[in-house]
Amino acid sequence: MVQKLQTVPRDSVVEAQWTKVLPDANARGAHNFRLWISRFPYLIAAAAGLLILVLLTHPVGGEIVAAAIVAAAILPYAIYYTSRHAGGLLIVLVLIEVIAASAAVSSSDVKIGAIVRYPLNLLFLLPFIPAIWKSGILRQGGFRDCSIYLTWALFSVSYSILPTVSLARAFAAILAFLVFCAIASEVKSAEDARRLMGVLLAGCGIAVAANYLYILINPGMAWQPDTESGMLRYVGFLTEPNEIGNLTLATVGVGFGYWPVAKGWKKGLAAAAMIGSLVQGVMADSRSPIIAIVIGCAVYLMLKYRAKGVIGILAMYLVFYAAAHAIPSMHEYIDRGDVESFTGRQVAWDFGVRSIKESPLLGYGYEVEGQILLSPYFQGWDAVWGMGYQSSLHNGYISRAVSLGIPALLFWLFFILRPMVSCFLTNGDPWKMKWLVPLALLPMLILETTESVVDFRSLGGIMMGLVWTMLERERLFARAQAAARATVVEESKTPIVRALQRAHAS
Repeated sequence: MVQKLQTVPRDSVVEAQWTKVLPDANARGAHNFRLWISRFPYLIAAAAGLLILVLLTHPVGGEIVAAAIVAAAILPYAIYYTSRHAGGLLIVLVLIEVIAASAAVSSSDVKIGAIVRYPLNLLFLLPFIPAIWKSGILRQGGFRDCSIYLTWALFSVSYSILPTVSLARAFAAILAFLVFCAIASEVKSAEDARRLMGVLLAGCGIAVAANYLYILINPGMAWQPDTESGMLRYVGFLTEPNEIGNLTLATVGVGFGYWPVAKGWKKGLAAAAMIGSLVQGVMADSRSPIIAIVIGCAVYLMLKYRAKGVIGILAMYLVFYAAAHAIPSMHEYIDRGDVESFTGRQVAWDFGVRSIKESPLLGYGYEVEGQILLSPYFQGWDAVWGMGYQSSLHNGYISRAVSLGIPALLFWLFFILRPMVSCFLTNGDPWKMKWLVPLALLPMLILETTESVVDFRSLGGIMMGLVWTMLERERLFARAQAAARATVVEESKTPIVRALQRAHAS
């Protein structure tokens, strides 16, 4: 019996349980997943070409026509390719986000971002909808819970203060979530999960490389003066420095996830993408993501190395503290801006909390929280708060409570945190992915305190969505493993033992 229990992870009983809980989206899923990597450079090359075109300044007239021609040439192959290899959808999501967030698209009078996001997401997702439904993944664990949450978001359109905006953003979140479901249905092992991290890292790496290329193409437009201090902050081809910070956090997070399986030149590229993104984050003066990464790494060191990790962190902190006070310019840099009010965010947070008290159960509609700042009772009349629904409360937790109410926020926290906690329990981490919690998810949860990261969109949201998806997939696998072990133990008992147990239970 002992031998039987020891070999159960490889046993057919586990396979049967795993198939029931996490069924295959199609018969060729596992085989295709291993084969598609060899063709992946073609998709990367096509994506890089499209991004280079987007980087051209002021894309009007002939440049838009050129971009449309290239897109028309790429799209048929890309749709065909991703329909056979779901992991490629991660590259699509990244490209859609960086194109929609680019300065060229955002400054256009035509809403190119919406034109790019919704049709492309739908086009690439359509081939997977039957497989997603047949797999039953939408009825399992956190995927079921997230489906309920997004249905809640869709229902909020009926009472939203801006129904059209809530509908559009709920639809975008649902499409992106279904993409992650399609990807998750093909993941059967830790190796699959890690490789998917590598795919997303490749997408982020394209964006990082494109930002460096933009400095060469148009160095004058790659920097933006800070409204308060006047210092130049790096924006690349994106709209604002916070977008660069988002890219940094996403690149570093999935980089940590992919690193254990990266080998040879791939490890070198992974390191280059992570370091390159960190350099851009520093140039953008995006403090929140950098601080979040540092805290995540500190927690990782403490959890993995315990006393040695704590001593090491204290030593590094003392060195940093001494340097900050010894170098006047460094001290001034750290203390710049209104740090006590989180550079003015506090005024929006206070009004957000006040608005939550007025509508604590349902909120004001999915992702329209910025609209409340147009109230005559709001005292923060800075330009950043006057863009209506396009304004951000710069706090993901307050934003969700304002949008859908406190119950929705608590429900969101429940299904987001559950796989994070589960992988630290006994036998809860069969894929050895628990270190992604401090290195990838924890920094995102910290960032949510100063930025509003939307569900399954934006570069940070995509990274968070992928890591959460993989950890939830692992949690379901661990649950299936536990059920299989219990079945083996029960079947190994003699009839007399089972009879005695039943008698004792009664």
